[in-house]
Amino acid sequence: MDDDNSLSSPSEQPLTAAAPPSGGTSSRRRRGPKTAAGKKKVSLNAVTHGLSSARLILPGEHSADWDTHRRAVMDAIAPVGAVEKALAEHVASLFWRLGRLTAYETAAIDERQHLEQLSARLLPHPDTIDRIIRHEAHLVRQLLQLLRELEARQDARHGKPTPLVRVDVNGQTGTLPATEGA
Repeated sequence: MDDDNSLSSPSEQPLTAAAPPSGGTSSRRRRGPKTAAGKKKVSLNAVTHGLSSARLILPGEHSADWDTHRRAVMDAIAPVGAVEKALAEHVASLFWRLGRLTAYETAAIDERQHLEQLSARLLPHPDTIDRIIRHEAHLVRQLLQLLRELEARQDARHGKPTPLVRVDVNGQTGTLPATEGA
């Protein structure tokens, strides 16, 4: 039996900070763009449909159209204060993204017009339908939450009571009428 504490095989040798990684100098090479212009150019490499993009304006969309859309939504909501303005900005971006979703759905259907079956030409591919439904449900859910929050804030600002619970019965959203004895 060996009394010294040395390890027998190289695989059992401890790694030290001085040991270079396998591959030598190649691991020191940096990949990707270094300049702001280069980073901007490659930032959209993975964008296929833009439905979940963090960017508000994608290639093919125009900032002037966004500005017009944003102003129209802000005028319609008429926010007061920083919080209402932030909520209204988010509402505008959600409406913008819903428009992008509609354009994507139309493009997906247009791509299938060469197919022979009428049913195949009328609907996007099943995977695309699933993607559209998921994104639309997510955006609409966020939009409704924001609109309710904005409405509650504006009602409170105007001295109207804000309900803790909103009830949607037969498509009518509002509060239940107060009872006489309450």
